Amino acid sequence: MVISQLKVKYSGSILGIWLAIINPLLLMLAITFVFTIIFKIEMKHFSLFVLSGIFPWMFFSGALSEATFSIFNQQSILRQFNLPRESLVLSSVLSNFLNFLIGWCVMYPLFLFLNPKIIALLPFLLVIFLLNLFFIYGLSLILSILNVFFRDIGQLLGVFLMFWFWITPVFYSVDMIPAGFRWICDFNPMTSYIVGYREVVFHGNVPGVLIFTGAFFWATISMVLGLVLFARLESKILKRL
Repeated sequence: MVISQLKVKYSGSILGIWLAIINPLLLMLAITFVFTIIFKIEMKHFSLFVLSGIFPWMFFSGALSEATFSIFNQQSILRQFNLPRESLVLSSVLSNFLNFLIGWCVMYPLFLFLNPKIIALLPFLLVIFLLNLFFIYGLSLILSILNVFFRDIGQLLGVFLMFWFWITPVFYSVDMIPAGFRWICDFNPMTSYIVGYREVVFHGNVPGVLIFTGAFFWATISMVLGLVLFARLESKILKRL
């Protein structure tokens, strides 16, 4: 199911899987132009700084957007086959995760060229990968099952993700935020993951205890709530489709 979803996503596309790399690069170039040329922000290697946040964010937003509609879009499979309903959500998330990993195979050497010592930090990057995946899967379970009962969720998701993007330190660091507003980042689940990725691949540091604690906490909460809610409502899915 994961492979078939990847094939459907890029069927008829000339660039194919390269879109997984081109899209974040184009967005990175646009943000770099605005903030370095227009707003005159001075930061060494600002493009890679932005890329270290943009790339995981696009995995998050892309996976969540597709997974939210995964049950609704594949209702024919549910009617024809007796299979775990959460597998539809999982396959959607994993197809985006595979897409994400393929992109990293190209992106990672860029950061490695900037700072060769990050190769020793690869195990920490893999931990961030997994915690981020669990967080996205849990949240996808919640939104996908709720979207079956409340169709407005899918319609409002794009606006919600756009708002979430601006309050997440994707193209700015937490230090740039005025002290009075940093509580927003503290309550933002994606902060832990974006900062974790950036600490490893851009700064070449081991993420702090607070980052790993936050990433583990949000992944656990997301998975528990997602699995519990899905288990309670999945028996009613076919009646609402």
